[in-house]
Amino acid sequence: MIISDSRRSFLFAGTVFLVGLMLYFVNACYGFSYRFRDSRGVDIVINKRPARVVSVVPSITETIFKLGAGNVIKGITYHTTYPAEANEKRIVGGFFSPCVKVIQEINPDVLFVSKFHVQLMRAFAHSNCTVIDLETKSISDSFRNIVILGKLFDKEKQAQEIVRQIKDDFQLIRNKVAKIPLRSRKRVIRLMGRDSVMTPGDDSFQNEMIRAAGGIPPRLGKTGAVVPITKQEWVKFNPQVIYGCGQDRVVAKKILSQPGWRDVDAVREGKIFFPL
Repeated sequence: MIISDSRRSFLFAGTVFLVGLMLYFVNACYGFSYRFRDSRGVDIVINKRPARVVSVVPSITETIFKLGAGNVIKGITYHTTYPAEANEKRIVGGFFSPCVKVIQEINPDVLFVSKFHVQLMRAFAHSNCTVIDLETKSISDSFRNIVILGKLFDKEKQAQEIVRQIKDDFQLIRNKVAKIPLRSRKRVIRLMGRDSVMTPGDDSFQNEMIRAAGGIPPRLGKTGAVVPITKQEWVKFNPQVIYGCGQDRVVAKKILSQPGWRDVDAVREGKIFFPL
């Protein structure tokens, strides 16, 4: 059979297109590879985009949703209440009490944990699940984590836009805060704990956020994400604003009605906030 030049050119172009299309899908499914170091100093290598994710760290969970990759999340803690789509995900327990068995039933390919989840790290250390710890110890860490998640879930542009928006917000806040004299700034503390009063340490991300917002956090001479605060330290600092998460209401109700703990400006004036 004789094939005309035009016919031959058409077939050649069609073949090239089909080969290119096949290579695209092969690359999309199997060609992905990303290497980074997590907060433990562990080198993480991901050779296929995560499709089944469990996150027991609410901030990571919310970031993944914000990036538009919430469809890959299959398990969360009951602390995650935002966005509304989170209500459709399977609950694996709380931040401090995730259930290994439930997570194993979900069979995730990636599990996001924090340094507090030693049991989970051990349980999945020799599994096919990649365990990742992305701690937020500073504002710069939060930007880095957003970028990492963006690369993991093919949402790099969205990640860059989120980081840009946050930096713009910080700049706007800095401009406003710069006009507030030091004597007019409020002493602010993050209330944490269940059976005793805890708060972020001097070097914590949360206290950095308080300073960035124009507040004055306590300086206790203690470092770490969560540290104890004594009644004497509490009274000496005399917080004017107290805030926490929904679960922190327990310690607030239990302890802030007691002598000493209640005798600070924030309690007397009702400046206690639980936004979540």
